[in-house]
Amino acid sequence: MPAARATRATRATRATGATRELALLRLIAQGLAGPRPETPAAAAERLLCLQAQDYWSGLASVAVRCGIGLDQVEAAFDSGAIVRAWPLRGTLHLLAARDLCWMRELLAPRQLAGVALRESREGIDGPLLEAAERVVVELLTGNEPQSRAQLNHAWAAAGLDTGGQRSYHLIWHLSHSGTLVLGPTRSGQHLFALADDWLPPGKSIERTAALQRLACRYFTGHGPATAADLTRWANITVADAKLAIAAAGAKLETLTVGDTSYLLGPETRDTLSADRKQAEAVLALPHFDELLLGYRDRGPTLPPERDLGVFANRNGVPAPTIVHRGQVVATWKRPRKGSGAVAVAPLLPVTATVLAQAVARATEISCRP
Repeated sequence: MPAARATRATRATRATGATRELALLRLIAQGLAGPRPETPAAAAERLLCLQAQDYWSGLASVAVRCGIGLDQVEAAFDSGAIVRAWPLRGTLHLLAARDLCWMRELLAPRQLAGVALRESREGIDGPLLEAAERVVVELLTGNEPQSRAQLNHAWAAAGLDTGGQRSYHLIWHLSHSGTLVLGPTRSGQHLFALADDWLPPGKSIERTAALQRLACRYFTGHGPATAADLTRWANITVADAKLAIAAAGAKLETLTVGDTSYLLGPETRDTLSADRKQAEAVLALPHFDELLLGYRDRGPTLPPERDLGVFANRNGVPAPTIVHRGQVVATWKRPRKGSGAVAVAPLLPVTATVLAQAVARATEISCRP
């Protein structure tokens, strides 16, 4: 082999090795290998937020990290240890209850400003919001948490028009302004409670300190990741991302791969060294898991040539995935209720052993009570 071609081949091998190492480090940071989070709240705190617009997927993302059943994650909702909310990007996430107040104070103003025009088009203005808040405060004060249907009934009885998308926008807005929170569950559906009653007491954090906390928690629970990853994940400005990272300073480590600088928690590399075999094992994940959706660049975990195999649906909903040695190697489907088996679809050739382990891991998630 000519020297120039050999050099290019060596560089490509090194780049592939570095990419796989990034993928394994992310898996460790997210609590998918190494010491398990002991409780759902600990799993949520580790990642700061887990995407959870799909209820089952949110439960499963926590359950697979803790090695527990879905019913135990639901119990954590019902005890108030964890909540579902819209803390960032306007998407439902699962997080520890004690993190919601400071994240809402930091991130809600930008989100509210971003939907002001849309709310105006829906006929949602200041007087309607004030009236809707009065109704839900009266409904929930001294009473049990209520369903969305019960909120809508109370608004209708008060003469408020909640047709079209108004009901959703009212709930979303009142959650961002600190009035409502998704509390306990009933038959797999969340009930609404007053945030002041349901959430643990919290105190305001100075903005730079809150940005520092955001950066430390994100990179510790997701790193190696870039400033662009943080900007996209938290839906903050580039300037705020720079301020957050500067404030975090020495609390994070830097890893440089090629021309890209990544930030990560100070213990992530040591944990991978101790638990590499576990990190390289076969793992099944639900379809909205943070290992894929927690980054602007998911390439280390999902190489670009396999991306369409996971994001094949036009609505943008990814398929549940099988991960081996840190990278997505297959997708899978849950069986229909009460019958059938999981179906695993490899995205590249895999051994019979890996395929059997993939079926077993996916079945464990699907069958967890």
